[in-house]
Amino acid sequence: MIPVENLLYKIDFKLNKLSSERGQSIPIEDKILALNEAQIRLIKKKVGNNNIYKTGFDSFKVRYQDLQNLVVPHEKVIVTKDSSIIPSYSFNVEVLAENYYLPVDIYVVANRGKCKNRVVSVSALSRHDSIQTLLNNPHYKPSFLWQETIAAMTSDRVIVYSDDFQIGQCWFSYIRYPQKIDYEGYIHLNGEPSITSNCELEEYLEDELLELAIMELGYNTDNNNAAQAANLKSQNSE
Repeated sequence: MIPVENLLYKIDFKLNKLSSERGQSIPIEDKILALNEAQIRLIKKKVGNNNIYKTGFDSFKVRYQDLQNLVVPHEKVIVTKDSSIIPSYSFNVEVLAENYYLPVDIYVVANRGKCKNRVVSVSALSRHDSIQTLLNNPHYKPSFLWQETIAAMTSDRVIVYSDDFQIGQCWFSYIRYPQKIDYEGYIHLNGEPSITSNCELEEYLEDELLELAIMELGYNTDNNNAAQAANLKSQNSE
C-alpha cells in the first residue's frame, strides 16, 4: 500500500525541482489521473508489455510476483463442452468479477476411462487465431498422460483444449484491476466528491509508479526536463 499523500507530495517536489517555472501548479485531478494511468502502465510493464499470449505461459506466471496483492486465487468456473471438431471446453469471462484484468493460471480436473480426477495444467496460452500451431506441436498439444494442455482466449471466452479426456472442473486465477487512486478535495466530472483512496501496489514499486506519472505530467505541462528524466529512469528499471 502506498499512501496517496506521499505520491502527490513527491510529484510536486520532483516536477518543481526540474521545472524552469518554480512553483508550477498542477490541478490535483490531473495528478490523480496521471497516477491511475501510471499504475495500469506499470502492471502491463511487469507482465511483459502485456504479452501474455505465448507458449511460455509459465514464464508469465513468474513475472506477476510483483503484483501478488492483485492476484485473485483460483476460482472455480463452469465449463461447457464445445461442439467444434477439435475437442475443447470453454467458459465466458463475463462470469468473472468486473475487475478481471489478466489471466495468471488455469488448471482443470479431467477424466479418462477409469482414471478420474487428474489435475491437468494449462502450460501454454494462445490467441484463438494461432492455436492450431500449438495443437500441431507435439510438445504442447493436450496430454492426459503428461497432465498438460493448452488454452486460447478470444475477446470474451477462454477455451481449454482436450484430447482423449473429458474436463469436469476448471479453476482460473487472474490479476484484477487495482482500485482507483484518489484524494479528497475536488469534485469528479459526475458531480461526486472525491474520497481518499491509496494505491494498492507494493511500496517498493513507488519509484517506478512515480516516474511513469511524472513522465506523463511533464509532457502535458511542457516540463521536458522532468519528462525526459522520468523516462530515462523508467527505462533503466526495465
